[in-house]
Amino acid sequence: MKQLTPLLTVVLMLCMVAARAQNKENPLLFGLGAHGPNMTFGDDKKNYYKNWNITPALSQLKMFGYLGKGLSLGWQLSLGTAKRFDTAQSKFFVQWGVDVKYSFANGYILKQKSWFDPYFLVGGGLNKWGNVRGSINFGAGLNIWVIKNFGFFVQTQYDYTPHRQISPHASDPRPSFMHHSFGIQARLGHGKDTDNDGIPDAKDDCPTVPGRKDLRGCPDTDGDGIVDKDDKCPTVAGTLQLMGCPDADGDGITDADDACPEKAGPAATGGCPDRDGDGIVDKDDLCPTVPGVASAHGCPDRDGDGVKDDDDKCPDDKGSTTAAGCPDSDGDGILDREDKCPNVYGLAANSGCPQAALPAVQKAVVQEQLAASARNILFETGSDVIKKESYKELDSVVTILKQYEFLKVSIDGHTDNVGSDRANLDLSTKRASAVMAYLTDHGIAGTRLTATGYGPYRPLQDNNTAAGRAANRRVEINIKD
Repeated sequence: MKQLTPLLTVVLMLCMVAARAQNKENPLLFGLGAHGPNMTFGDDKKNYYKNWNITPALSQLKMFGYLGKGLSLGWQLSLGTAKRFDTAQSKFFVQWGVDVKYSFANGYILKQKSWFDPYFLVGGGLNKWGNVRGSINFGAGLNIWVIKNFGFFVQTQYDYTPHRQISPHASDPRPSFMHHSFGIQARLGHGKDTDNDGIPDAKDDCPTVPGRKDLRGCPDTDGDGIVDKDDKCPTVAGTLQLMGCPDADGDGITDADDACPEKAGPAATGGCPDRDGDGIVDKDDLCPTVPGVASAHGCPDRDGDGVKDDDDKCPDDKGSTTAAGCPDSDGDGILDREDKCPNVYGLAANSGCPQAALPAVQKAVVQEQLAASARNILFETGSDVIKKESYKELDSVVTILKQYEFLKVSIDGHTDNVGSDRANLDLSTKRASAVMAYLTDHGIAGTRLTATGYGPYRPLQDNNTAAGRAANRRVEINIKD
């Protein structure tokens, strides 16, 4: 038996080199046990050979490596003596086989970490009991795992020996036989670690990227305890509630989506504070502690005229921004409460009332000035677009009307008779309106102006001549009585 010790050592080393992984977490299964072959000749006297005396005590060594999906590849070596009962003859017995094992604790049928681990195996090998013979092996067994990586096994297999000599009188009888064993075993080593982070792939949630052990092998670039694959902001430390994104003011809104990342505020206002709850954030609210309206930039405005109460000289009467929040019904720039004629455009010198009519002589002079300027107002052909050279004349009209703020004038458009009357009437109206628009754009109140088109119906001269038609194409500006 001493001669077998080196052989056992060599086989053990070969198995360790050949094995890949018993399961995904442990790369090797190593077992030691006792065995006994049951060899029956099958003659009339039922002569048989058995090895129930178990010599030596540890007479079986096995090593298996995991291939995947419950499959393992391994070696088994069994030693001992077989005693022939009818002659009391004992012979040295060696059985060495290479087997493929299928475990039911593979994650499909039973859990891979199940303590109850049945299996079956098939393979081939050599046995020596007399001469060396080859055999085909079939078997089944059961592993009982007491703790994660240590347990017991019991196994039985049938070794089929082709072309065997079964006669009890043969010089080297070689029956097929049953082969039973039991013992202890352990899972050893470490599983595959693709990213070399010290965590086997079976336990590594990020097997291709080096990571931290406390995060099951996944990286955490910003160190916030949230793995990069689940972290929406993997390079900036954040909170679990916000999927790894930062929230400097702690209002539950990520800094990237927070209009006020340094000041806590509700989501309804984009993360900005609104102390008075008026829906206008403090940074845009001129009155952040008093509820107000958007038209007054967050300040109260009782009369709703767009002028905040603090700046409104008439906070309970709707007015205009130009009149400091007070009403000016006639638009003459004089507040109604100070205007003796609040519904009639007037002059400040007359307490909001219009000035008395000009004396006849002065009125005639002013009318001629207006008429002279109007005669030089020209348009693009067939259009209501005023020519640029006419702007000087229009500016003179503006000056006159600003000088005499009480005057009201009519702007009358006229055409010749070329074309349809309807088209000419429309063109004359548009030209009169264009002049009125110029005057209002330059500060003349629209309440002082009227614009009317007369088309070809009020000619000055005969339309049968070119000169007459030219004279008839005109705009007139007349003082209204």
